[in-house]
Order: sequence, then structure tokens, then C-alpha cells
Amino acid sequence: MVKVWNRSTLIFVSAVSMALAAPLTLAASAMPVPATLTTCGTAKVKLVESGDTLVTTDGLYIQLALIKAPELWPEGSAYASWPHAVWARDKLERTVKGKTVGLFCEGETTSFDDRKIAHIQLPTGEWIQDILVKQGAAYVFPRSTHQSGLERLYAAEDTARGQSIGIWQTTKIVSADGEDIRTGWFQIVRGTVLNVASVGGKTFLNFGTDWRRDFTAEIPASALRAFKKAGVDASSFQSKHVEVRGWVTWKGGPHIMLEGPGQLRTVAP
Repeated sequence: MVKVWNRSTLIFVSAVSMALAAPLTLAASAMPVPATLTTCGTAKVKLVESGDTLVTTDGLYIQLALIKAPELWPEGSAYASWPHAVWARDKLERTVKGKTVGLFCEGETTSFDDRKIAHIQLPTGEWIQDILVKQGAAYVFPRSTHQSGLERLYAAEDTARGQSIGIWQTTKIVSADGEDIRTGWFQIVRGTVLNVASVGGKTFLNFGTDWRRDFTAEIPASALRAFKKAGVDASSFQSKHVEVRGWVTWKGGPHIMLEGPGQLRTVAP
């Protein structure tokens, strides 16, 4: 898991939307918005609140789908901002502020705090999520119903991590059997799944022989439905070396609750 700071933490539609949704000629290194997404309007960006949240001129808050930027807290807050939080915010601001962007949606479109969840297409046709992950300004972090473009973003993240840029200068992937897993933190954990167990409608991926002490990833019933819809069999991860990301809690040992299959992937040992 990623080792970072402690967690605390209308659309106006115009003729421009047609132009934003239309195919554009991109630079060889640029990525377009995934074709499987559905256009859901346009918006003009008034300001950027954090590295993954922006506000439109109509007062709509938009949460960028599939990614999580370092958390940025106001000065004097009880919580400390994560490393690179201001840098990530400023990078997004320079890219989108004052521009009319295309919005693309998939699955769940509203967050728990009533923010619109969307992918952003720049006037150039570029996919902002891809840009931010490539530049080391955000982690990949999908919700249960968001899958389009996920493999592309993970590939971009692997490249950014390999180059130790942005957040990857301070973020470390921790071992499931190591001493660096910390409750209350957003982390990325790697290890081998020793066994997969189903109990009371939930599925547990156990990374050690003692569930009261060792790291476990839990897939609740709601997430299992998302796994099934995506065609992912949780039992197939038995004996696989995997990577899990999310918030670490304590539940008879360090524990991450999965919202969907996007938080779990097989990786090379």
C-alpha cells in the first residue's frame, strides 16, 4: 500500500459539448478519454480545490474519477496535508482553470458528499486523469462501478513510479508481511494471497496464517456484486502475488475493505 499522511479527509450544456466529444488529433504521447465512457456534458472550470477536485463556474464540484490526489487540508486544520498535495493541486489548476472541458461518466456519478464523479477531456482532446497519473500527481484509485481506462492508468502509474517522479518520491509500496502497514493511512500493499475464505456473505483474502494478526483484504457483499459484474472471480487470487490499495483499518489485524475489483490486481513478485 502507499505510505502517505494520515487520513481525515450545473453542468452547463452548450454546443461546445459536441466539439469536445468529437475525435481530435492528439500528440503521440497523449491519451484520449476511453471510448467506453458516456459524454455527460461540459463545464467551465472556475477553480481547483485539490489535485483531484475542481469547481465549475456554476458552482458544481467535480471529483475526478479513477484517481486520488494527495489530500490537501487548509492551514490550521487538525490534519496534515500529504506530501506533494499543493504541487498536485497547482499542476491540475494550471492545466484546467478557465477552460471549458468535456465531462464523461460511467456507473456511479455522485460521491457520498454530493460531488459529481467524472472523467475530464481537455479542449485538446487529452484525458486529464492520464496526464495526472503520468506526471506522478495522483494515485489510481477506482470506485466499484468505475473500470473504463483502468489498465491504461495502472500502466501510467507503473511508469511514474519507476521514474520516481511526483508522489513516488515519497510513496512506498509496503509488504503484506512487513512492519510498515499502518492503520488510518492510505497505503498500497503487496503480497501473496495464502487463502481465500467466504464467511457470512463476505470474502476474505488472507495474506498470513493468523487472521488475528496478519494483513487481510475484505470483499463485502456489495463489492462482490461489482466483482461478478466485471467478470472477476475473487477465488482466482488464491496463491497469486497481488497489490491491494485503500485505507488501512484494524479488524483482527491490518485490513483493507475493497469497494470493487479495481483496487486489487495481480503483479509480478
